[in-house]
Amino acid sequence: MIFIPRISRQSLKASFFHVIVQGQKKEYIFKKERYIHYYIKLIKKYIKETHLKIISYCIMGNHAHFLFQIEGIEELSKFFHKLNTMYARYYNYMENERVGYVYRDRFLSEPITSQRYLIQCIKYIHYNPVKAKIVEKCEDYKFSSYRIFKNRLMEHRYNNILNENDYKDICNNINYSMAFLDIDVDKKEAILLSIQQFLEENNYRLYEIFSDRKILEEMVFYLKNEKKIKYRQISDFLNITRGTMQKIALKNKK
Repeated sequence: MIFIPRISRQSLKASFFHVIVQGQKKEYIFKKERYIHYYIKLIKKYIKETHLKIISYCIMGNHAHFLFQIEGIEELSKFFHKLNTMYARYYNYMENERVGYVYRDRFLSEPITSQRYLIQCIKYIHYNPVKAKIVEKCEDYKFSSYRIFKNRLMEHRYNNILNENDYKDICNNINYSMAFLDIDVDKKEAILLSIQQFLEENNYRLYEIFSDRKILEEMVFYLKNEKKIKYRQISDFLNITRGTMQKIALKNKK
């Protein structure tokens, strides 16, 4: 298993990032257990060369989720460059000397902007195998950090399944003042998490929201109709002009 350090109770001067790596064209690059074991071996090797800390993770068939505590984004980039390069060589060799790109991109990352968002992100990562109907319960999936989180709590009390308060217990007593953006976090975190879910569910990239009007409209409809986020909040967050937002809102009513 990947070692998951306890989150320090001291004042943190780091940031948190949710990172996603995905196979090219959704290829199942982690389709065999021995592939995952080798991937984990590489993670353990290269993480020692950094100051990065893995808070939670889940390795699925065609993608993997990580939540990192970092001191600098450059170190995260270097880590994934080494990890992805070495795993791509291994995967291509194991797949009958396959050639070509293995990953859809180096990695996708989203900043975590509040403690509440941090908790929701950890829960989201752990729930992936259940959402994909691979297992019925999070603890039944071998290649995630859920069991580690659960075992930590069981050191203090018996608990069958992690709930909201349990995640808060893990993340409590941390001073996030240096780690999170000093803005209206309730609105920002809700929109960030919703955008992230929209992108993953539809296999879109972040830049496509701004380069393709149809995708932008689709996302606004999703945020308004499914997540109940107000048009004004979406407009302010994405810096969309009032005129553009009014046109999108009219389409949404049709």
